[in-house]
Amino acid sequence: MKSNTFNGSLRAIGLAAMLTCAAVPGMVRASTYQPGGLNLGASSFHDGFGGLEPGWATVQLLQFKNNDKFYDNNGNKPGTFRNPKLTSFLWLPQIAYTSPIRVFGGALGFTVLLPVMSMHGSSDAGSMQQLTARSGVGDIIFGPYLQMAPVISGGRPVFSQRFEFDVIAPTGAYNPSKLANPSSGFWSLNPHWAMTFLPTAKTEISLRLHYLYNFSNHNPGVNLSDGPQFSQPNPFVIDRFRAGQAVWVNFTASYKVLPNLNVGINGFWFRQITDDTVDGRPQTGFRTTNLSIGPGAQWTVDNKNFVFMNIYLPVSERNTYSGFQMGLRWIHAF
Repeated sequence: MKSNTFNGSLRAIGLAAMLTCAAVPGMVRASTYQPGGLNLGASSFHDGFGGLEPGWATVQLLQFKNNDKFYDNNGNKPGTFRNPKLTSFLWLPQIAYTSPIRVFGGALGFTVLLPVMSMHGSSDAGSMQQLTARSGVGDIIFGPYLQMAPVISGGRPVFSQRFEFDVIAPTGAYNPSKLANPSSGFWSLNPHWAMTFLPTAKTEISLRLHYLYNFSNHNPGVNLSDGPQFSQPNPFVIDRFRAGQAVWVNFTASYKVLPNLNVGINGFWFRQITDDTVDGRPQTGFRTTNLSIGPGAQWTVDNKNFVFMNIYLPVSERNTYSGFQMGLRWIHAF
């Protein structure tokens, strides 16, 4: 069974940094304008497997993030914030339905997710920008999936895969005067392909390949010329902001140490492949890269209940924020 995660959108920090740089020539800048709803590390071991029989399943994810580092395009910490910190607690309920419809030998299904997030942002006095955040319900995520039957060799499954096409709708809490929001404020399309290889009866390797296409935000928040973040009218008015396209992969490898326990490593690598645009103008030098890796475990309670724990630690970041991340996930098939 599959799962997504919610990555709260710092929808204005990149724009605020651009304004700061425009006002102070030579200042380094960082763009962290990624949409909410991205599955950065929530999918875990045996990701390519899923139910083929008609029925319902639920996935419950609890996730904690402590982001205390912000990086520019050179891997340096920009001077926009002094001692920034953004912490978030997430509850992400997901419902999936596998239908009796078969397409190309796979089971056609549909899934819906609705994240709920508590976020707190802070930075020391004297920062060029104050790191502010709000909490609330995030963007709804929905889409069809096609779960394929596993490939059997030597009397056991050796490969399984699933295709999905998710839509992220900007329905969540969004305040253009806040730098961090549960919602991104724009639509996104996120197709992906999950697969699991079983080289031996006790080892597994899973990959989930994502593509992200973002539409424009017509209320990016930097038009608030009388807002608290500006001491004078803001001359840098932006009507339309569009985050660049991106690709990323979630990956795991584990070994079955007990009949019902797998332990291993998990990680994700995110790469923005096109520039952000401001009123149609490309913003070069702000493409986001994020690589995080950590330990994880899967506990198979029975054939209808699975529990996962995944920890991620930052390895390499550009134009983004990073820090410690831990998730607990429970899958239950009805």
